[in-house]
Amino acid sequence: MSKKSTVIARQEAYINKVEKEGFDFGLTVADAFVRSIRDLGYKSCGTALDELIDNSVEAGAQNVHVAFGYGKSDAKPESIAILDDGYGMVKKMIRAAVVWGGTDREGSRNLFGRYGYGLPSASVSQGKRFTVYSRTESGPFHAVTMDTEEIGLGKYIDLKTNRVVVPQPEVQELPKWVVDYANKNFPGGVDGVSTVVVWEKLDRLTWKTTKVLETKLLEHFGLVYRGFLRQTAITVNGKKVESLDPLFVTPGARYFDLDHERAEALPELPIKVKSGDGKKEHVVKLRISYMPPTFFSIDKTRTAQGRNANPRLAIRKENHGIVVCRNGRQLDVIVRNPLTTFVNYDRLIGLELDFPAELDEEFGVTTSKQQITISDRIWDRLKEAGFLRILEDLRRRRREDDGDVSATLEASPEIPRPSERVMEEAEAIVRRRPAPEEVEREAEVNLQKEVDRIAEATGIDPKVIEKKKNEEIASKPFKVETESITGGPFFRVEQRGGQMVLLLNKAHRFFTDVYSGVPGVEGRQLRTGLELLLFAIGQCELDAPTAVRATYVSERIEWSNRLNVLLTLAQDQVDPDREYPEESEMPGEMME
Repeated sequence: MSKKSTVIARQEAYINKVEKEGFDFGLTVADAFVRSIRDLGYKSCGTALDELIDNSVEAGAQNVHVAFGYGKSDAKPESIAILDDGYGMVKKMIRAAVVWGGTDREGSRNLFGRYGYGLPSASVSQGKRFTVYSRTESGPFHAVTMDTEEIGLGKYIDLKTNRVVVPQPEVQELPKWVVDYANKNFPGGVDGVSTVVVWEKLDRLTWKTTKVLETKLLEHFGLVYRGFLRQTAITVNGKKVESLDPLFVTPGARYFDLDHERAEALPELPIKVKSGDGKKEHVVKLRISYMPPTFFSIDKTRTAQGRNANPRLAIRKENHGIVVCRNGRQLDVIVRNPLTTFVNYDRLIGLELDFPAELDEEFGVTTSKQQITISDRIWDRLKEAGFLRILEDLRRRRREDDGDVSATLEASPEIPRPSERVMEEAEAIVRRRPAPEEVEREAEVNLQKEVDRIAEATGIDPKVIEKKKNEEIASKPFKVETESITGGPFFRVEQRGGQMVLLLNKAHRFFTDVYSGVPGVEGRQLRTGLELLLFAIGQCELDAPTAVRATYVSERIEWSNRLNVLLTLAQDQVDPDREYPEESEMPGEMME
């Protein structure tokens, strides 16, 4: 028996069952019930449409289209249709599908649906009228229409029982605009369509204009159904939905290769959870990614603010916390939880929990699949599996990569830092030896290496970069930069053409424990003083004869090793429970 035949047989068995039980296709309650369901609300038009797309995927659809119908203007849709090429529904199943609780998948844990509330609840949440058209073979569609205003007027009253009853399905033509859309956009045209749900009298759309609605739905469906788009293609108003991974580690997904920077996928953490009766063990998967500090910037030398923020930032803002998926379908994002509180800088850390439907009760899945409430048992299992240790390691890495001083180092490279200005002013006072020829040659080599490095990372023409670097050197003869070299010296200096560069090693404890360890005005004063100290040492090194310069290099390595040991001991002695300040405690210049 084919899968389609199995589904149709299941539908017919369900109908026979409920008819034997005396079910007469009456709505659970009358007008007040429907109005209360309308007021329950969905987070957006997208989450409401998810309910219908869930049904299409469950029905084996390979193609799902969300089409817009217009009146006099195409600026704002007056109707929305959801078309699919799934197995379709037998006539009485169409009628049952309109009823709250009407589903042949009752209690299913296979994919999405369990209760049969999705289609009618989602439909009345966005408009006052909806119609379900379906067929299991080629030929005419049968349809059932429900209108909330007509319910209030008593149109669906069964005179024998005085109950509101869903009408019998009747042969009905699809609206002309749906046929026209299908013939233009749907694979196989209207002949390829098996089920259509049309929403009319739209009065509660979150996004009302065509442009905004289309843009938001393309993004929303890309996120929610990212794991299903290979088997079911989703299209909005003629435009295909692209997979969108909020952790940005899926090759081919939207924004994965927006620029040269990539998010790093860390090893997946499987978390074993036993069922409530303890008989079966299920696996909850924790997916983790880490993003570089400039991941959300267009110009990587500046912070991701305003027009310099790329599209990735908006995605991370909406998915900031623990993204939770059920059977691969995104449901919710958890920010506040018993284990930790996520702050702005945690956006660089991507976290996703994917649980099987057998654990629905542990995740408190709501009927509308919009919100979850994770049980204490799951939080305990996460903690036992090392979730907090992993998160703290990533936060420590973020502090090293970005640190308390990320804004001051990156925000305005054109504007000299206080230490850079002081060094430039001191040029007229401090006497320096003429640079040896070997130092001048080395300076030109270093400049060329920097140009080549940037060109390789960005793909920009080296000549363009060289011109920009020379302009920078002319305006900033002294510059502070950072690098990350595990086991390397805590600082070093480098002459690049006419520019002296002080490089601070973020992988050394000097950077995290001393240099960036103090927030506020005091911290800025401390960093300026330390930069000037290291500039002075570096200047003496560059001015020294070759043999002496070699001594500086070897001694700096020894200084760094000893300093690392001493700072480790100092932290244990002074403040063994030290924690880095949260963003709310940091000065404005250090926050986004």
